[in-house]
Amino acid sequence: MEFSIIKGDPTPDEHIAIEFAISLHKREELIPIIRRSTFGSPQLRKPFGNSFQFNPRKN
Repeated sequence: MEFSIIKGDPTPDEHIAIEFAISLHKREELIPIIRRSTFGSPQLRKPFGNSFQFNPRKN
């Protein structure tokens, strides 16, 4: 069976199909993975030199 509810109240058949689909649905708990680069550590960061330009060829 295929149902599509755009707006309004579902028919009794659609209501049964929705309840059945929700009962079969398994919720997955997603754990965020945060990977930080080693470049961000203060030991590896150094200030730019005086002659550094971010976009020298822009003009």
